[in-house]
Amino acid sequence: MTTWTKQKLGEIAEIIMGQSPESKFYNESGNGLPFFQGVKDFGNKYPTVTKWTTSSNKVAIENDILFSVRAPVGDINVTKLKCGLGRGVCAIRSKHKQNEFLYFLLRANINKIINIGNGSIYDSINKPTLENIELLVPDLPTQQKIASVLSAYDDL
Repeated sequence: MTTWTKQKLGEIAEIIMGQSPESKFYNESGNGLPFFQGVKDFGNKYPTVTKWTTSSNKVAIENDILFSVRAPVGDINVTKLKCGLGRGVCAIRSKHKQNEFLYFLLRANINKIINIGNGSIYDSINKPTLENIELLVPDLPTQQKIASVLSAYDDL
């Protein structure tokens, strides 16, 4: 029997908040790391690279989940490559190498997350708030099975 337990996002994932370099380090000529500032380049599941940076303090790696943390909160993509993160996004990385499952778990709970992220001027969500979001999570073998089935449907 599969056991589902309530766990905080920070217990199952590392969250890397973005930090924007000075604009003088941005370019559109492919120099440096691909760079995502916010949701402008987000696609259905994967972003399109239109900007690069030669200076990035915060970096996502291949298969990390890119999550919009401000204006709007909650758009989700997956990066296929190492990239720089601007202040409008964070990278979320499973501590158990279950990023595909985590991607679907976040999508399934997106309304809950969006309702938490509401600032006074525009919606935003910070790292401590993200880390403390409670989610129902199954054991690792079940996570793998769920991710496998949902990924197959997603690929269609």
